[in-house]
Amino acid sequence: MSNAAISLKCEHCKANLKLPATIGPGKKIKCPKCSGVITVPAATKPAPEEKKVPEPPPSKPNDDDDDGKLYGLRDIADPKEEVKSKPKINYALDTSNKDLRGPAQAALLGPSNKIMFRSMFCVALSFFSFGVAVWPFVFSEDILDYRETLKAYFKIEAAKLKGDDQKKMLERASKIDKDTKNDILARNVYPEVAEREKKLGIKDTEPGITLEPGEQEFIKAMRAKEIPYRISWIVFSLIILVYNAVEAMAAVRMQALESYNWSMACAIMGILPVNCIGLFAKIWSSEVKPDPMQLIPDDGFDLLQLFTHPLFLLCLEYIGSLAMGATALAVLLKNEVKEGFSYKGDT
Repeated sequence: MSNAAISLKCEHCKANLKLPATIGPGKKIKCPKCSGVITVPAATKPAPEEKKVPEPPPSKPNDDDDDGKLYGLRDIADPKEEVKSKPKINYALDTSNKDLRGPAQAALLGPSNKIMFRSMFCVALSFFSFGVAVWPFVFSEDILDYRETLKAYFKIEAAKLKGDDQKKMLERASKIDKDTKNDILARNVYPEVAEREKKLGIKDTEPGITLEPGEQEFIKAMRAKEIPYRISWIVFSLIILVYNAVEAMAAVRMQALESYNWSMACAIMGILPVNCIGLFAKIWSSEVKPDPMQLIPDDGFDLLQLFTHPLFLLCLEYIGSLAMGATALAVLLKNEVKEGFSYKGDT
């Protein structure tokens, strides 16, 4: 059977139609123009083939099995109507955020960086403070500065005297202060040290000015009070060092959104005035003369000393720590930040 198209005119609307050659004579078709039923005549004239492109044969070419079946023809006379009949596609790119971690990290970047910088700065200061507190125990002959202690002694004693006695006391204070031969060494305070060095044959250092019993006793009393002060200084420096190191670690985990609990702990650690526990060392320092942590000296107000004093610096540091911790806590309580911590991505 030929695959060439055949021409046919509708007997109802006179429209020219093209039929596949596979539709044999006697078959009934439906006109696409007027929907009228047409019977294919026995003799039709094949239309000239436009392209000789072989078509695959039908799977079951049996013309006798579909007698009486109506065939519908597709009208392709107006291509515009075919374009209009196609369904319209209405869509746009999905610009909604898919990764909830991005906004959370952006919100926490500033607070976490500030907390990390402040904490590491405090760690460095605590390490330096620890070294200063330990230094006299390791690298000095004694933990007490004898000259500075004697200055305080003469000042206290001179205030109790009047007239010539006060004048003699001040002259002795000036003589000891101007002595450049050697420092007031332990052998001048503790006779047993001098006796032990004498037995060992140590004579390479001059003994310096011999101290009177009252001066020796004052130095011994101040030394007994200096020891707990320096021990408290060392302990508090270590506590502050460890505390700020942990806070810095928590700030890193906050910025990386690794742990919401650690992030909350970091913010709360900034709010708590733990760094100010160094002020408790003032309890022991007030017993030492001269007071190592005296805020305002007796000889007048010194603005530079005030601004560089540990008491002032610790209070100033806490104000900054409180502001940073409160800011971080406010950011962590936002819903989008909480969602960023809980978001695990597509699995």
